[in-house]
Order: sequence, then structure tokens, then C-alpha cells
Amino acid sequence: MARMLNPGDSLVATATVAPESSNCLARDTGRKRSQRTFLVGSLVLLLLLLPLIPSFERGGSPMDEGSLLLYPELIQHGMVPYRDFETFYGPANIYFLAATYSFFGANISVERGIGFLYRALVLLLIFALVSRWNTALAASCTALAGWILLLSQLAAYSWFGGVACVLGSFLLLAKPNSNARIFLGGLLGGAALLYRVDLGPAVIVSTLPLFQLICRSQRFRYLAGFVAASIPLLLLACVAGPQQMLNNLFLYPVFYCSPGRHLPIFSVDPDVIGLFFAHLIASAINLAASIVGIRARRHDVHGRLLLALALLGVALTPQAMQRLDVMHLTCAAFISLGLLPLSLLVLASRDCAASPNLNSVLLASFGILATIEFLAPELTAYFKHEFKAAVFSQKDEQLFVQHKGRVFPFYKRTTTIMAGRLLDRIEKLSTPGQSLFIGPADLRRTNCTDTFLYYMLPQLRPATYFLEMNPFSANRPGSRLAEDVKDADWLVLNRDFDFWNEPNRSREFQSDVPNQIVKEHFEVVAEFGNYLLFHRKIGPKFAPERPTKMAYF
Repeated sequence: MARMLNPGDSLVATATVAPESSNCLARDTGRKRSQRTFLVGSLVLLLLLLPLIPSFERGGSPMDEGSLLLYPELIQHGMVPYRDFETFYGPANIYFLAATYSFFGANISVERGIGFLYRALVLLLIFALVSRWNTALAASCTALAGWILLLSQLAAYSWFGGVACVLGSFLLLAKPNSNARIFLGGLLGGAALLYRVDLGPAVIVSTLPLFQLICRSQRFRYLAGFVAASIPLLLLACVAGPQQMLNNLFLYPVFYCSPGRHLPIFSVDPDVIGLFFAHLIASAINLAASIVGIRARRHDVHGRLLLALALLGVALTPQAMQRLDVMHLTCAAFISLGLLPLSLLVLASRDCAASPNLNSVLLASFGILATIEFLAPELTAYFKHEFKAAVFSQKDEQLFVQHKGRVFPFYKRTTTIMAGRLLDRIEKLSTPGQSLFIGPADLRRTNCTDTFLYYMLPQLRPATYFLEMNPFSANRPGSRLAEDVKDADWLVLNRDFDFWNEPNRSREFQSDVPNQIVKEHFEVVAEFGNYLLFHRKIGPKFAPERPTKMAYF
């Protein structure tokens, strides 16, 4: 016979059922929050990446972007960076591009697609990191970072691949609840150095707050991952030679070439100066907010994560200062300014938890935008133009040099036409397997060169180690530049680079021996605007002097 429950029995029954209901409710709430975060993040990324689409057809840098097309192809054909050609950047980017070109072909769209991927990953990781505080706040910070990134164009620069690795490492270390996450965090931290060795100080300094969260017994796993990621550098040093690695990745970019690349702060455009000071102020606010957050909640991961991001923004500042132009400033400012809404709301909240309502987020965001508008009005006008062009499908004039199925985009119509004529003439006169040297007309200064032309003429073998040219490197005392010129079959020299006039030591002239070699051993075949085409005076005219198997394509 059923027994009636007395009040005491009822209380016991309620106590046993309540935890299950509570768990179900928590799971439902967590699932809905995850879905909302995913939808908001997807929408934000779509709106931020949309303005980058027109950049697929914008003009490119003849040297910097030309090298991103050329070097991966050279690697595919057995050449080794640092040993066979000079580059001041880590190997990860060009090897990744080489692998990508193996599947999709070496062309400007694929290269810029990788650049698009890097920027998408950076923005996605910023959103994922800041969403630990608040979804609306994550959207705001990501939007500001993406807005600044519009200034970086779309080339697959190694810097953004490296920063994506650092942010990915932060995401894993912010929740070090498994050995695999800790090891992968170290692996990504080390991979950042494979992209850019000069990111090393930034990785070490910014990772320390999160590294302290890891149990002492597990810290070895992070270090093991970091060391494992460094193995390719060691292997490459064995092949290329330790001295060449040291020259390319440290000595020349840091000590020898930097005086010829540095731009004094007050020699640049006022808008760049304004954005630079905005970056410095934002970095100071970010550091202050992270310190306040840690002091208020010592055992909470949020404060340490904010400190890691703030330190990263500060540690990237040398990248802006070593050459204060829009591109290099963007490489640092997108982190510091993107983090600023979070820092302001951490400082404004009572418990430093930064879980604000939507109105507070919008107020902070629009306040920051208004400040940037005041400090750098021309740059904000550029942002608006890019977004408008993407939304309303407004296209600028498309200027592409086309030759044998290969294309390269330019900004000027005259240069495009002349480069096309130059390529047609070389194709007609040269023989596959001959060697080609490309540089400035006055080889006493080696500030830039048309590296893209090597890519456009794959049947000709590059004649020089200096496929990109940097001051006080290609033209340094004792350089092999003169010998490389002397051994070439064809020369393409660009008079436009002779007008290079920056307020630094790039104005200085070095040895005149390469110019004397040109005068003694070569004669002009044709002129195409600023381009001069030379061939050798000595030997059978237009005949290859080296085996065709030496060609890289």
C-alpha cells in the first residue's frame, strides 16, 4: 500500500532532483551561449574580411611581393634560402607557400589567398581570446583590429603568419588542462619564430604570464614543444651554413641594413605619427588594465591573459619603430588598438571583470574610433573607401602585366605597359637557361629591385644571390655583387630606383665597381621607360654560356 509523503520526505526528494535540473539548465545555457558566440563571430569576420576582397586586384610591391612568388618556386627546384639567395625572413612562410603552389600553382591570387588566410586566422583568434570576457566585447575588439589590418593590404607577409601562431599559443595556454594543449602551445610559440625570428623576444615576454599558470611538472612539455618547432631552423642551418643563417636572420637586418631603412619619427606623414602615438597610448592603457585586473583577481586567468596580450602589443613596437611607415606600424597597432575596448572596460568595472552591457561596449568603441579619426583622418578615410568599394563592388582600374600565363599587378599604367614590352623583348632575344640579373640602374645604391621579373621569366636563371636588394647588404664592401653582374648574360636595370630619397643612410653611395662592370662588359639592347635592357658584349651574341639544366623552371 502506497505511503503518503510527509513534508520531510518531500524536502529530501526535492534535494535529490534539483542538481540534475541545474546541470541540464547549465548545459542548455552554455550551448546557447556557444551558438550565439559562433554566430556573432562569423558575422563579424564576414564584415571585416569583405573589404579585403578588392585587394586581390590591387598593385603589388615589385620586390616584397615579387619575392613571395619567386622564392617558393626556387625552393621547389632545389634551392635553399640563405645559401642560394638572400632573405631576411624566417623559412616557414616561403616553404608553406611552396607547398601551396605545388597544389594550386604559383600565381598572385594563390599568394594573396594565403595572406587572406593569415589575416582571417588573426582576427578569429582575437575574437576567441576576448570572448572569454564577453561576446559583444570580442566583436568590438576584433572589429577594431580588422579595421587597422585593412592598411596592411593582402600580401602573404610572414609577420602575420607568425602573429597568428603566437595568438594560437595564447588560446591553448589560457586553459592548460591537458598535456596536449600545453605541448601544442609550445609548438605554436616556436613556429612563430620559424615565420619571423625577430618575434622571439615578443613570444618570450608575452608568454610568461600564461606560462606561470602551468604546473611546474608540466612546464617541460611547453618547452619540449617550443624546441621541437625549432628543429627545422637547426636543419636548415646545417644545409645553408650557420654563418649564412646568422647573416640573413640577424646581423644584416638588425645591425648593417637598418640605418638604411630606418625612418625618423618626425619625417613621416602626420597621420602615421598620430596613429603611432595612439598605439603607444593604447599600449600603456592595456598594461595598466592588465595589472589592475591581476591585482583585483589574483587567481583568475583573465588578468594574465590580458597581460599577455598587452605585452605582445608592446613587444611588437620595435617593428613599427625600425621603419615608421603605414605597413610596419599596422603590424603592431592592430593588437594594441584592438585590445583597447577591453582594457577601458576592465578599468571602468568595479570588480575588473569586464562583463559590460552592449551600450558600454558601443560607447567605448565609438570613442576609440573618434580618437583615431582625430589623430589620423586620412587613414580613416582610407578605411571608409575600402569598405565602400567592397560593399558596393566599386573596382579601381585593374593594371596587370601579363606574360606567358603569369601576371603581376601594378599601380601605374605607364609602368605596366613598359614592363610588358620589356618582357616580350627578353622572351624574343634570350635563350632558356641563360642568366638574368635585375637591379637598380646605379648599383652604388641597392635600396630596391624588381624581383617580380625573375618570377615572370622562369626560363632564365637568376644570376645573383641578391634577388631582393637591401642597403649595405648587396652593396657592402667585399660583396659578390660585382661578380654576379659580370657572370650574367642579361641585365635589367631600373632607373626609377635611382631617385630613392629617404631621410636615412640609404642615400649613401658605395663601391662603383658593379657600375664599371656594366660599362665594360655589357651594352644596351633597348629602353622601356625606366627599364634598361643589357646583354653581354663578349661571346656569341644571345647564346647561352651555361647549361640549360641550371634553369630553375
